[in-house]
Amino acid sequence: MFCDLHMHSTASDGTVTPDELPAMAKAAGLSAIALTDHDTTAGLPACQAACETLGIAFVPGIELSVDPGVRPGEEHDAPRRGTLHILGLFIRHDDPGLKQIEHRMREARDSRNPAIVAKLQELGVSIDYREVLDLAKEQGTEIIGRPHIAQVLIRKGYVKSVQDAFTRYIAQGKPAYVRRDRLPATEAIDAIHQAGGLAVFAHPVQLGLTDPDELEYFTARLRDLGLDAVEVLHSDHLPALVRQYTQMAQKLGLLTSGGSDYHGSRKPVDLGSQRVPFAMYEQLFQARRRT
Repeated sequence: MFCDLHMHSTASDGTVTPDELPAMAKAAGLSAIALTDHDTTAGLPACQAACETLGIAFVPGIELSVDPGVRPGEEHDAPRRGTLHILGLFIRHDDPGLKQIEHRMREARDSRNPAIVAKLQELGVSIDYREVLDLAKEQGTEIIGRPHIAQVLIRKGYVKSVQDAFTRYIAQGKPAYVRRDRLPATEAIDAIHQAGGLAVFAHPVQLGLTDPDELEYFTARLRDLGLDAVEVLHSDHLPALVRQYTQMAQKLGLLTSGGSDYHGSRKPVDLGSQRVPFAMYEQLFQARRRT
């Protein structure tokens, strides 16, 4: 038995609707799934209802964008390490605290996206923000982000793929990148706990800390803030990293999780591709019940 505890729908930047994911999961042989859209819980009720119909265990989730922070003594405007995301698993989708955070994060995206388009225009790219809004409406997505801008660039022939758009224009350090305010880690973890969930360090490789000792130090700091688990199985994790992250989690007394990070046609990753053991779901479920 397998599960997939990290996937996205059209409620954020996926291309499959929340109510369609469970049927795909059943076809892939999955017994449990988590919907973890970026900074929103909008798709959870529809996905849960479809899971109940099909007899699939459902984990209500969210993926929060978090500021990686700095070492003690450094200034807060120091260069960021990379991307830090915290998954909230087994959350209450209607928790008032999470709703407030969703609103804040949406406002941050809504101010950042036009700024990215303005930078692209300065670079000579013929793009209008209305095209991005129209694309999102066409796809039925509620949260607009950089992947939507990337898709417009593909349509207009400026890039060949979403990854190409990020590499050339909109990734951190690239000419059209605009920094977005993110949650402090302690606020994200506390909000997840207040909503009854478990806080999971998502895809550690994306943090950009290649030194195992540095990553362990950083993860230990998150644990001290209340982190519950580390996502060890992920489509970006090679076998050596899976072993490293599993050993690190065990050493720090943290649980483990895993998922495909499925985004539909937006990324070349299949739902259920990580073959996450169902036992991981069971351990997290038991921890959630104790919490």
